[in-house]
Amino acid sequence: MTIATLSMLDQAELLQLALNASGANDSASAIAYLKEAVSRADATAVAHYILGAEYAQIKMYERAIGEMEAAIALDPTLSIARLQLGMLWLGANDGARAAEVLLPLTELAATDALHQFGAGLLHLIREELAEAIYCLSQGVTLNTSNPALNGDMQKIVREVESAQANAAAAPVAPTQDQAQAEEEGTRHVLLSAYAGNNANN
Repeated sequence: MTIATLSMLDQAELLQLALNASGANDSASAIAYLKEAVSRADATAVAHYILGAEYAQIKMYERAIGEMEAAIALDPTLSIARLQLGMLWLGANDGARAAEVLLPLTELAATDALHQFGAGLLHLIREELAEAIYCLSQGVTLNTSNPALNGDMQKIVREVESAQANAAAAPVAPTQDQAQAEEEGTRHVLLSAYAGNNANN
């Protein structure tokens, strides 16, 4: 599609074409539509969010973070973008930034899956593993509209449960190398979980 043709499309058309392309696993076309959408004065938070999801899908995490931040700047109530940005910061091993982004999710109703997911990740940052598992599992139960997100959270739960089992099996203080390996493992699962998302989440 030419630049001239893209310029004829409005935000709703660009967004729908991007979603169609993403659903067909055509990240290149999806990103092209979305980059056009976010370049305009009437760019929406949702367009930035979906572009961020596409960047994460192709493992361009820094760009994904930038787009998620732009989405939240335009609409601080876009809770799904806030959750995904928090996961990206966790994957980048920046717990402080992740906590700052995730904290507003705990102001949502306790019956909201995103409240539970946000609370669970905050517990994970504080290394409160049992609480993290409980909240993330509660979120999975409450979330009936986004199976892919549930899959991501279940991956994290499994990783946390594995960490608990390893800690129980080796009660002595871990060596520096073991601690670093565990940290890298957590970072890997968070990035893997995020990369499993697609623009339809």
